[in-house]
Amino acid sequence: MRCPNADHSGSRIKLDGTYGKPGHRRQRYRCSPKGGKPHVFTELLPREESWRGACEHCEREVGRHEGPKAPRHYQFVARGIAEGLQAVGAGDTYMQASRVARDRARRFRYDSATGEVGESVHGQLVADWVELFAPVVFAPHRPASWPAHGSLLLDHIPFRIRAEDASGRGIPGGTVAFDVFCAVGYRAGKPWLWHAEAFSAAHPAHWSAFLASLEGEPPRVVCDAHRGMIQAIEERWPKVELHQCEWHLQHALRRLLRKEVRKSSSPELQELYDRSGGALTGPNFWRPFSRAAKGVGNESLDRWIAVNGPTIEAQFARRAPPSKRPVDMPLTTSALEQLTRPIASALYPRRYALKNRQRLNRLLMLMQLHINGDDDVQAYSKTIRTWLERNGGRPTARRRSIADPLGSPSLR
Repeated sequence: MRCPNADHSGSRIKLDGTYGKPGHRRQRYRCSPKGGKPHVFTELLPREESWRGACEHCEREVGRHEGPKAPRHYQFVARGIAEGLQAVGAGDTYMQASRVARDRARRFRYDSATGEVGESVHGQLVADWVELFAPVVFAPHRPASWPAHGSLLLDHIPFRIRAEDASGRGIPGGTVAFDVFCAVGYRAGKPWLWHAEAFSAAHPAHWSAFLASLEGEPPRVVCDAHRGMIQAIEERWPKVELHQCEWHLQHALRRLLRKEVRKSSSPELQELYDRSGGALTGPNFWRPFSRAAKGVGNESLDRWIAVNGPTIEAQFARRAPPSKRPVDMPLTTSALEQLTRPIASALYPRRYALKNRQRLNRLLMLMQLHINGDDDVQAYSKTIRTWLERNGGRPTARRRSIADPLGSPSLR
């Protein structure tokens, strides 16, 4: 232990009692300089008393004064904060993670009248930690630019809620409360969630802002036919190779044919519907299919082929054979959908409550770390402690500083 006063180098340091409540006492030290007056001090990040005689991580005996470090004037230690961040990144709600954090830290609320322990069900504790510390633990893993090699897969996840029109009638399908834009690239041949961000709607301006969030541009983009997304890509990245997801194209074709079969019950359309499952397998399947489709004379089908046929033919022309196609040159966005499934599963039940865009984006940082396998509690704790030590032992921002004005949520 060293005195924080640089002029007291070489002074004698000894333990000088503790402060705080039993079970959460923190150590004080006394400095006796050679030519000055003794004084009492605490560490920049004070250690809370150890509850056990040995550390389960470093496997050694520890003294009572060698417990975990905590931010100055904080009730919870850095490791507890790290565990809470990991929990919500893995899909726990703020309420669930806060309850576990209080239980593990033995920080219980007491009824002032009866003295009984009252378990809090409020989730604001971990919600505040997400606001303050999520950018801190995300910073070492934040990509500096879009991938320079392979493909970038783009898509968005809409979160719909119930809604009514002006007359009070329910709108079929509801309305979109917010969208989460996702981008997946490849590292060492494996898909990796590159960026995730929430927006109030999937407008071209929002897609443009999403693409501008990182430097550079990828050589190839795989996405669906969303107009706002394609418009933003063509405006911001005019030289990129744009590949429309072949699964989405095939799904749109089958959906159209199913609708037309219901209308007319034509045997020719039914045959086309049965063949449509493999129509985009390759040019040897697509060209006979398109010729047969033109022979049917269905106006909707002809229009669809006229719009999408040139795109399909162009993608066939530059498509490498399966044996020579690298893993990072996929034909669909399926890798993105598999990676982002935990985001949809965790946020969908809470879609009505998530209204603050900045806080949701910080939660998405933690989810991105979890999906990519970078949510290590030990690493989180070390990053938080290092950051606190550089900032005088306390967070630089104020809690709830990103709160929306009353009645004006930033997402809807």
